[in-house]
Amino acid sequence: MKKIFKVCMYGLAAAALITGCSKKAAEETTAAATESSAQETMADVDLTGVDNGTITLGEYKGIEVTKDPVEVTEEEVNTAIQNELEASAKYTETDRAVQTGDQVNIDYVGTKDGVAFDGGTAQGYDLSIGSGQFIKGFEEGLIGAKKGDKVTLNLTFPENYQNADLAGQAVVFEVTVNAVKEKQVPELNDAYVQENSDFKTVDEYKEDKKQSLLKDKNDQAEQKVKSDIYNAILNASTVEPKQDAIDANFNNVVANYTNQASSYGMDLGTFAGAFAGMGEADFKEVLKTQAEAIVEQRLVVTAIAEKEGIVITDEDRKKIADEMGYESVENMIETAGQFNVDDYIMNNKVMDFLTENAVIR
Repeated sequence: MKKIFKVCMYGLAAAALITGCSKKAAEETTAAATESSAQETMADVDLTGVDNGTITLGEYKGIEVTKDPVEVTEEEVNTAIQNELEASAKYTETDRAVQTGDQVNIDYVGTKDGVAFDGGTAQGYDLSIGSGQFIKGFEEGLIGAKKGDKVTLNLTFPENYQNADLAGQAVVFEVTVNAVKEKQVPELNDAYVQENSDFKTVDEYKEDKKQSLLKDKNDQAEQKVKSDIYNAILNASTVEPKQDAIDANFNNVVANYTNQASSYGMDLGTFAGAFAGMGEADFKEVLKTQAEAIVEQRLVVTAIAEKEGIVITDEDRKKIADEMGYESVENMIETAGQFNVDDYIMNNKVMDFLTENAVIR
């Protein structure tokens, strides 16, 4: 829960650092970039009492913004349902040759200059052909193979591969195909709906999916409204963040992402490559910009809260603890820290106030 809280905590200033993150990005490693054991975690610093700098607040009421229209097409509903059907697919072993869309169970050993490299060996690994999970040429090289076949793949790692020891390097994978499994996607019908949902008919199921997509899109549109309001206020204000505050927040952001990386069994550099598509040094430069934005946001929020008399109550803390699934307020504070809890709550309260006092078209 702490990890979830920390991600949420940064609010508008930290929005979408790791955009387009996907399982594919994380797994496009042939296991070579994945560490076998979790890395050490880092503790963040309590920012209570840190001087964030100075601000001359600009106009913050009556900000005019436009909310994006929210609609869901039948095609979007069908695509979302098809994705769910695909996720429910089962695999049945077959004697035919491997095709795109199949799942293969394989053993493999990867070598560079005749020597096995770390992370390049596995036994009994299930791989979906066409998933893009492994480096280019690996999955394609297995098409046409059958159960029991041994396949030699002469491949080259991408030049921008996150593991510098393998980037641009020629390697050989010796692969044994243990099984070929054909993907069987369930049919959308009333029986499927009744077995996998609380509904009885396909029409009810589709309507529920439509409403879910509408909610998601509306949430995104409302978040964009808040972001636009905040950016308008920031642009109308004179903000001078202190470097010490930026450095302290940078250290905490690095700690946050380092701990996220650890939860995947990665170090920060591997995590940056897999999820953000950049090296550790470039990733940290982005985090420095993020840290400055966090301090600027905190200056804006604090100034507005002081002018409008917005304060945090015990009820506010109780509400957040309940929403995030903590056993109690005390447990939330012990886990996430008093400063982080109140910072998150104040951000939300001030943004709600600004939204209520904006002109939204």
